[in-house]
Amino acid sequence: MRKILAAAILTCAARSATAQAATAPSAEQVRVEKQLVLAGINYLGAAVAYERRLGSSLTAYVSAGAHYSFYSTNLPIGGTRFVNVIDPHFGRDYSTAALLPYLAGELRVYPRLLVRQRQGKDIRRQAGSFLGLFAEAALATDRLIKVPNLAAAHPVGLRYGLRRNVGAHLLAEGSLGIVSKISPTQRTLMPRLDASLNWVL
Repeated sequence: MRKILAAAILTCAARSATAQAATAPSAEQVRVEKQLVLAGINYLGAAVAYERRLGSSLTAYVSAGAHYSFYSTNLPIGGTRFVNVIDPHFGRDYSTAALLPYLAGELRVYPRLLVRQRQGKDIRRQAGSFLGLFAEAALATDRLIKVPNLAAAHPVGLRYGLRRNVGAHLLAEGSLGIVSKISPTQRTLMPRLDASLNWVL
């Protein structure tokens, strides 16, 4: 009797394990979406973007937009995405501002989608954490660089970000990273915080 009972328990356990293995998503089943088209607002600007799957957790993210960049010796923080100061001790006050068009490209890795799905969390549209390597190029920089002490900068950086679905068609995204703003005569290394709200087209 004991042998029959033990055999029955083992059989039930084996069937349960098989059923769980069949229903649990595998790494091959969990993949980023093939493509996304987004339009959104971000820090001092707006952009349209296209994200394309390159691998199960890797995407290429390209965007075009406009950013309000400015710099003032009275407020030397924020808004300086595309500006480098050549000499911080230039000796006189000045300011500049312009709405600049720009192009950007990024490689993104979403490493925790499988974990999030197994936890029952929403992973639609790559809703999760990501690591990104990005570069941006400002256009028409002559609108902004009107002072000899300023140079147009082209940022290249690395960041860690979070993306979440906040509606049927809305995505919220935020990131923290480090960026090197590259100009012909210098490179400035600084932290960078970004946030955006995007509409999925």
